Amino acid sequence: MENIHVEQVFKPLRLDKYLSRKIKDISREKINFLIKEGKVKIKGKQKLKPSILLKGGEEISLDISGLKENEDSFILEPQSIFPEPEILYEDKNFIVLDKPSGIIVHPSLTNFKNPSIISWLIGKYPFLSQVGEDKLRPGIVHRLDKDTSGVLIVAKNNFSFNYFKNLFKTRKIKKKYIALVKGELKNEKGEINLPLARSKKSPTKRKVVTSRFQLDKAKTAITKYSVIKRYKSFTLLEVFLETGRTHQIRVHLASIGFPVAGDKIYGKSRKKEYLSLSRQFLHAQEISFISPAGKFLEIKSSLPQELVKVLRNLTPQIN
Repeated sequence: MENIHVEQVFKPLRLDKYLSRKIKDISREKINFLIKEGKVKIKGKQKLKPSILLKGGEEISLDISGLKENEDSFILEPQSIFPEPEILYEDKNFIVLDKPSGIIVHPSLTNFKNPSIISWLIGKYPFLSQVGEDKLRPGIVHRLDKDTSGVLIVAKNNFSFNYFKNLFKTRKIKKKYIALVKGELKNEKGEINLPLARSKKSPTKRKVVTSRFQLDKAKTAITKYSVIKRYKSFTLLEVFLETGRTHQIRVHLASIGFPVAGDKIYGKSRKKEYLSLSRQFLHAQEISFISPAGKFLEIKSSLPQELVKVLRNLTPQIN
């Protein structure tokens, strides 16, 4: 049991954020798990949530023994998923998959028994469980949202895991997405250069930061786009990521008034879309990079049929 006295803070700070800063060897995700499991207590308070605000002077008790004892129980079990991803490319170092929509790339502590891309993969490649830095995301060097489809790289050994992590960090991997947005964009091309930060309302959501007073909490995010085709009330875009922040495309496009069609989090509006769309219209179509073997690769994924059908039912805009 650890006891922590919260020092005076400049302004109120979320409990999960404070503890993840205070205890360096435990991730924010694990802190949230401990709070939900009742392993974190504040004197004089009951039913804690990760979002509770600390104002300074609180007495916190934290039981991390259960987490350490149960770490071995957070083991991914091989699981089948449908539809199964197509393997677009494979060599001794890595795999490139065509991820279907509706399936998470990897689980978290709170849903580690749920089917995922990685739980399907370790059924085919058991050795993947030893790759990387996290038991719940072995071999994962980047991710796609649950309802986003397309190209996904998975490392098969620690050498390639570190190699790809460095490529992403130094922005030496090029990614192209296809997105259908609500509204009719006037410009043929554009760039959105707006920093992103976690939303105060929900740690899983992101927001654009425009205030200079919040820039210290934000990360640089740059999205470029160009128009492929115009439809009545919709525009089909090619989208290029200069940076790879969580929900970047969705937040950026929504911030300029053209949210991704079908996006239930950032695309809410009073107007109905009238689309037979059960997912967000966002597809990772292409990825290019120099492989660990020194070979330039450009790997593409076809637009899923459910998205092709949506486009067929739209009315093209006549110039």
